Amino acid sequence: MPIPRNYTEELIFEWLPLLEYMTEVGVPVGVGSGGGRKEADVVGVKRSLTSENKKILQVRHVEVGELGGNPQSNARYLLEKFSSTRTQAIRDRLTKRIGTVDQVQYEKLYVDIWSTERKVAGLMNDAEIIREGIHVWTLRKLFQEVFRAITDWVPDYKSKTGEATLPEGCWMLKLLESLREWKLLNLDALGAQ
Repeated sequence: MPIPRNYTEELIFEWLPLLEYMTEVGVPVGVGSGGGRKEADVVGVKRSLTSENKKILQVRHVEVGELGGNPQSNARYLLEKFSSTRTQAIRDRLTKRIGTVDQVQYEKLYVDIWSTERKVAGLMNDAEIIREGIHVWTLRKLFQEVFRAITDWVPDYKSKTGEATLPEGCWMLKLLESLREWKLLNLDALGAQ
């Protein structure tokens, strides 16, 4: 079983289950021109039913990295990361495991670990990026969403189990939870609660 290659992938891998996704890292999506394996960084999946009992497969495909300074090459890079070939390979893999569904909701998210909000805003205004439904977040935005999920998850989990803590195996989330509880993080500066 592949393991996350860096702390950001690990954080995403632990965060998505708080949102009720099953997660996998290093998902094969094809073969490179030199023979190496292409992979999606983190894929989360969950099934739901509509009021008409239609099966919906919700996929959250997350790539992590550092974009360069050229907006055109960044857009091309993102379009390749979330190409129809790659996303179809993920859909095929998931439907083979989960079975047929009536609808697939596919979310594409790229977390740029060094970008500024300004650079991300420029990418999010790119017509091709918009058309392909690709979202780009800064690391700051990821941390905001992670803290929101921790805050939402703990009371819900406590009401079901009587315990008010995250699972021990989520070591990145546990670290963040501890830093928050010990007031070693300024969550107001992060814009998270």
